[in-house]
Amino acid sequence: MHRNWLTEDHNIHIPNLMEHWGYKCITEKRTHLIYKGAGSYFVIIHTADGFLYYKVQRPQEKLSASNLIIEHVSKIEGVDKELVWGKVDRYYSEVLEAKGLMTNSSSFDGLEKVGTEFNHFLSYSSPFRDNPEELYTGVATSTPFAERVFQGKDDQPLFPLFNIQNEVCGYFTDTTKTVLPYEESAIKHSLWYSNIPKSIEGLFLFKDPKEALAFHTKFQLKNVVYLALGDINSQTTDILFQIQRLTKVDKLHLSFTGDKKIEGYLRDLHFISYIQGFDFKLSLTDRDMLLRFPVGEEKSFSKFYDHTKRFNQELAKSFLKYNKIIDQNMVNKYSVLVSKDGENIKVRLPLETNAIKLVVWSYYKNYLNKTIEILKPTTDNWYSEWATTKNQIKKGKEVHLKEYRIAL
Repeated sequence: MHRNWLTEDHNIHIPNLMEHWGYKCITEKRTHLIYKGAGSYFVIIHTADGFLYYKVQRPQEKLSASNLIIEHVSKIEGVDKELVWGKVDRYYSEVLEAKGLMTNSSSFDGLEKVGTEFNHFLSYSSPFRDNPEELYTGVATSTPFAERVFQGKDDQPLFPLFNIQNEVCGYFTDTTKTVLPYEESAIKHSLWYSNIPKSIEGLFLFKDPKEALAFHTKFQLKNVVYLALGDINSQTTDILFQIQRLTKVDKLHLSFTGDKKIEGYLRDLHFISYIQGFDFKLSLTDRDMLLRFPVGEEKSFSKFYDHTKRFNQELAKSFLKYNKIIDQNMVNKYSVLVSKDGENIKVRLPLETNAIKLVVWSYYKNYLNKTIEILKPTTDNWYSEWATTKNQIKKGKEVHLKEYRIAL
């Protein structure tokens, strides 16, 4: 009988095959192995169907040796004009004949059998118990954060990350110094979100869950969902917009921050470039950014242009406070240069805080005002805002969100 992909997958020793390719085993547990290679993390398990694996961004998708071989050979040059299936068949036959790449009775020693629903990320966390930092007081029983914050093996807070199929594919971890992705978490393919209330009045987007927790501690909003993107790209924003469609919330409250204010504004622009339907393109050089987006309504463009024109005029006046003669080349270097290119606007934006803030504010006011509201803390980020104001007496004055809308 011809030995082919469909009949022999369960007999291929996937860990040995990965070793054969030079992939490195970075984790050995009784239930799974984790290999790193070809720019990906692979989790190998032993099941009733032999060895299977999954990539960390899709724990719900268990794959066999055929999938692994197809992905591998698709990147290898074939013989003459050999197409992908010819390459797969030839390489698969070589694997079946190779010494040490097939399973035997001792192959599974030390690796416990698991079901195909297995997800190793679920073993990383335990219920949230306690944390000495005041910010985490009561978080385990709070309405938005119950079961959205867990405890790691070193007692650090872990915030679960969900992929587009709503499977846990990693965690944010609070290291006290900063919030980072935990271990091999698929940060580029997932986001964190708080519990979803029955009635939803707003979506609030942050750079990490600790920022969301500090924001909530300060404002105590009800009937909202907090979300956090560790990486801004097409995959994470697709999940975000899917949540927005499901919740039927029209306006998104954007509140990206960083260690410095400029980091928040840069994240704003990066995120805007992924908003569906706005065709906002961004490219970065070593000294400036180039933006390109549709002109839209003439009124919107006129106001945007007027804002940048006034900014440039103020910049030139400010230069003359310190110099008798204006150096136009130097002023232009830090000016916002706007031009029309057919139906599009081209903007050359210097990497300078005031200029970036101006463009974010003006684009938001004139193009996004109905779909996005941008909120910023008075300090660099919401955690420092909370830490600075947590002991202040409010003197009966309620903290209003409108006081934190981006403004010039």
